[in-house]
Amino acid sequence: MTDLNSRLQAITDEYEITRVRRVWAYSRDHADWQTLASCFHPDATVTISWYSGTALGFIERSKDAAANRKPEERSAHWIGNARATVDRNRAVLEMDVQILSRDYLDGLLFDCVCYARFYDLFEKRNGEWRISRWDCIYDKDRLDPVTPGAVPAAFYSGLKLDDDNNSCAFMRLRQGKKGRQVPSGLVMGGSEGEKRLRAQGKAWLAAAS
Repeated sequence: MTDLNSRLQAITDEYEITRVRRVWAYSRDHADWQTLASCFHPDATVTISWYSGTALGFIERSKDAAANRKPEERSAHWIGNARATVDRNRAVLEMDVQILSRDYLDGLLFDCVCYARFYDLFEKRNGEWRISRWDCIYDKDRLDPVTPGAVPAAFYSGLKLDDDNNSCAFMRLRQGKKGRQVPSGLVMGGSEGEKRLRAQGKAWLAAAS
């Protein structure tokens, strides 16, 4: 393969990989579940703030959440800068994301923003790039009442801003009030967990065939 052909193939691979994530975001936020499923390999796994398990399980839980959402509630993903590292049939994609939610918590309406990075292990099978493993690196978050001044101080009891999970403290508070279990081992930005995740990504690429 000539240098030009190699460059064109690299550009094509990077485009197809990042496109899968953009299709994922649109289909997830607009309840296109069939298209969402096509973004994952059948044996793909997911570990995020409210779920750890198979990609199929993630989709089913997302369906349930959408079906039970009140008219005022919203959920969206705004994705931005991305870096794809490709080695033959494997790739690592890291993409900036803002996770935007509007929820009722304790009967009050809040906007929650999580600033994070999706860290994806991609694999090309039968000529198609799909997600094999999806993790999330949490950098910071915030929680704002839609109606300022309406929140009693007791609402924030249990909020922990001074421990190793402070990058997603408000997300943890939100998930608890929604009755969700936060999986253990979530990856915080700049942590030892991020270093381990990146080492796993390097090993994933090194095993490319």
